[in-house]
Amino acid sequence: MKYATTLYAVVLMMGTSTVLAQPKDESGVAATAVSPEAAAWVKANAIPFDSPEAGRGFGDLAPLKALVGDARIVSLGEPTHGTREAFQLKHRLLEYLATELGFTLFSIEANMPESYELNQYVLEGKGDPKKLIGGMYFWTWNTEEVLAMVEWMREYNKVAASPVRFTGFDMQTPTMAMGIVAEFVREHIPDDAAAIAKAYDTIARAEAGSGDFGVGTGSFPVEAARGKKLIFSGWIRTENVQNGWAGLWWRTDGPNGVLSFENMNEHGPRGTTPWTRYEFALDVPKEVTNINFGVLMPGDGAAWFDDLEVRLDGEVFTDPERFSFDFENDAVRFLAGLSRGYSLRRTNEQPHGGTTCLELRKTARADAPDPEDAERAADEAAALLKDRREHLVESAGEKETAWAEQNARIVRQYARMMNTGDSSGGSNYRDRAMADNVEWILGQNPGAKIVLWAHNAHVSRAPIWGQIWMGSHLEKKFPGQMVVFGFSTGFGHYTAVESGKGLSDSNALESPPAQSVEAYLAAAETPMCFLDIRAAKQGDEGSGWAAQIRPMRSIGAMAMNGQFTPVNPKQAFDILVYQHRTTAAKQLDTRPGR
Repeated sequence: MKYATTLYAVVLMMGTSTVLAQPKDESGVAATAVSPEAAAWVKANAIPFDSPEAGRGFGDLAPLKALVGDARIVSLGEPTHGTREAFQLKHRLLEYLATELGFTLFSIEANMPESYELNQYVLEGKGDPKKLIGGMYFWTWNTEEVLAMVEWMREYNKVAASPVRFTGFDMQTPTMAMGIVAEFVREHIPDDAAAIAKAYDTIARAEAGSGDFGVGTGSFPVEAARGKKLIFSGWIRTENVQNGWAGLWWRTDGPNGVLSFENMNEHGPRGTTPWTRYEFALDVPKEVTNINFGVLMPGDGAAWFDDLEVRLDGEVFTDPERFSFDFENDAVRFLAGLSRGYSLRRTNEQPHGGTTCLELRKTARADAPDPEDAERAADEAAALLKDRREHLVESAGEKETAWAEQNARIVRQYARMMNTGDSSGGSNYRDRAMADNVEWILGQNPGAKIVLWAHNAHVSRAPIWGQIWMGSHLEKKFPGQMVVFGFSTGFGHYTAVESGKGLSDSNALESPPAQSVEAYLAAAETPMCFLDIRAAKQGDEGSGWAAQIRPMRSIGAMAMNGQFTPVNPKQAFDILVYQHRTTAAKQLDTRPGR
């Protein structure tokens, strides 16, 4: 099941989609979706705020003091990874929480050691903030909004009695962490430097060659397939496919996780094979809320796909503006690839029909160490530091030793994720690791209070798509000490990677569907508001909607058609944030990376 689990994680990285009946314009969203009782409850309890921008005082935010209370952790989500006003409001909330409620730690969904470099800037003014933000690698944080927050932190810290520190809790890249550990060992236990170098070389080579699962993923309209018999077919040819197979796949999801799944792992072609037609059948349950599908190839080699066909209750499904199942239309890019170590592209190399087909090819080095070897090497490096701890504390001090140990832990987390896939046993490993890292940050700062910045899914306490997220792990570690803000947006645009076109700030937000979280929040009839939903009760005519599973916008790094995910708002969040109209986050004029 490793491949199926890894596939699920890849799809989660893209996000999921639900297609429901949607109001056609902003004016109709509340009236068509919300009962009078619910509208009255939302209006009575909504807390309007004046602006998402920092530096405007705290009069309109004063009610948040009672909502946050004595929480040690305030988690701030976001509806997309590229919404300007959501980012601006998180900056403003950090300003309020630091100035009025004594929060002194900030931590972002970015790699830990790279994020800590920014701490030197916000505390002491060392370094170029643009370069340091870019050094966190991802375009999602390489924005004018994040830079403005960092610059505010620097100015605040010049006069603050208790400065705000900048940290990060993610672990998706091991390079800097390995360098910190290796340098620390060379300085304090040089006799062990060769052993550390060997272990980390194994991990670096495994990372360069990582990727045991290539996949192309698309979203399928739910209403077109609901309750029908599916036959998914296509033509496939392969070349030297080893340690895996080539195939088509289809997955349907319901409110509580996967309903049905097929990926041809038992009968997909292996080795070198000519063009051959393959098909499988699935029932699409009536309770389906999301459908993803596509092509895949675990292992080495290359596979080509052409002339896909979807039949629903015996009828061929077509939607030429959205799907080019023969891959002939240059403008229609409905499958996106996110797999490290693989390429996904249209090609005119020996198509089955027409002039083009789709190629999925392993590009990683064939001689790379196995991910299991990488995880074993990371364990050995961490164990070495543990064995030498007494000497290291004497030589370097407790603080520096703890930092080296934590970086060794980051490397172990990365290696384990690379070996097991992002998801393991229904529990998202990356999110468990991020929660562990937040716990470490707080352990290094006894009594301090922290503001977390991440996507809505990561801060959620509730399972989404059968996965356990960082917020759930943190609740177990710090029971009753966390307040979670779930962000939503009604209309506008967002920045994301558009399949086949790259990063774009012109992606449109789909209108909120009837019965969505956004439709209820629009009933407040204010452009921006907070809503405390902790008192919502199942079955209550006014508040019961917040204690039921319903669509809520959820977009990650990829632009999406079908942008809403089933969520139980009360189980996931404490306070909902609504911004009626938002715009795309603005990229800095420098590229992220090192």
